Amino acid sequence: MARVLHVFEPPDGGVAQAVAQLAQGLGAHGYEVEVAGPRAAAPYAALAFLEVPVHRLAFARGYDAPHRDARALAQLVQVLQGGRFDLVHCHAAKAGALGRIAGRLVGVPVLYSPHCLPFVGDVSSPRRRVSLALERALGPLTAALVCVCEAERRVATDHALVRAGRATVVRNGARTDIDRADVDERLLRLRGDGLLVGAVTVLREQKGLPDLLRAAPRILAAVPQARIAIVGDGPEREGLELQAAALGLADDPRFALLPYEGPSARHLRALDLYVLPSWWEALPIGALEAMACGVAQVATDVGGTGEAVTGATGRLVAAHDPRALAGAVVDLLRDDAGRRARALASPRAHAERFTVERMVGETASLYTRVLSAAASTGRGRRASA
Repeated sequence: MARVLHVFEPPDGGVAQAVAQLAQGLGAHGYEVEVAGPRAAAPYAALAFLEVPVHRLAFARGYDAPHRDARALAQLVQVLQGGRFDLVHCHAAKAGALGRIAGRLVGVPVLYSPHCLPFVGDVSSPRRRVSLALERALGPLTAALVCVCEAERRVATDHALVRAGRATVVRNGARTDIDRADVDERLLRLRGDGLLVGAVTVLREQKGLPDLLRAAPRILAAVPQARIAIVGDGPEREGLELQAAALGLADDPRFALLPYEGPSARHLRALDLYVLPSWWEALPIGALEAMACGVAQVATDVGGTGEAVTGATGRLVAAHDPRALAGAVVDLLRDDAGRRARALASPRAHAERFTVERMVGETASLYTRVLSAAASTGRGRRASA
């Protein structure tokens, strides 16, 4: 059985969720998985239940702690040397940088899933230049660049991040535990006999939640029976609370900003309409979860979001446009038949393209190709054993 080490850095959100899903599913395809990540992370409890070994490293967010990055790199090299791994699969930019360096030092092929390339989005010009230069420099150390959507693959190809043929698409998948999830009572009380609009997402700048707050007064004025909820945790909570208060939403019983109490399906199944106003994305898992739960979507047309959210399942609007966001939400709240048709179409679209089983199977097939290529060129542990 081939051994794979998954390395990730963000402690929560879609990256951590994808790692947990792969760790759970790859065993059925003949791969023995271990995981390396930050000292504390959301999926560790689930990984412990699955008896997946976890290596906790000195990962730090950002790039202002080089001494910790150096320590994390040394720890990762030690893990690779002791584990006799056949492949390394890195997730997100920090893990992708350190993991590719460690893989080269130890002689193990490395796959890299950016889950949104670090020079994409609302980042400063210096950071964009440095991130792009680093990604290009690490390209030769990348056995496969695993893009979560076609939009991300195009960005990688346009910027010549890896050699031709090494960028491939394995779209995200979503599992929502629909049958086991009780509906969130907090949201049911908020909804009452009205229509509930909600964002269920990590509270980070990327997700554009200030635009949903700016759109909320227009939505509530146009559809008085509407209710609006933001469900999540993250570094932007305090700022969102202050903005909600400034807009008069904090005192409006039709609005709530609630902590996340997963699984996501608990929250999603209470919604009439899911909203994701992201400012930048690759392929957001939250939208896929909404589809699986049979909830119509309104989302911003960024990254690969439009590869999932279509006219059959929801509406796309431009990013950074609260007025357009409010208009799309109001249109679907007023169109009961259209909203319900999109809700019914959503699980079918998810089942056809965005299941976890499909994602895991395509990832396993890619591993097989990478190992075969490494063996044919005399690289990697199995080739040199």
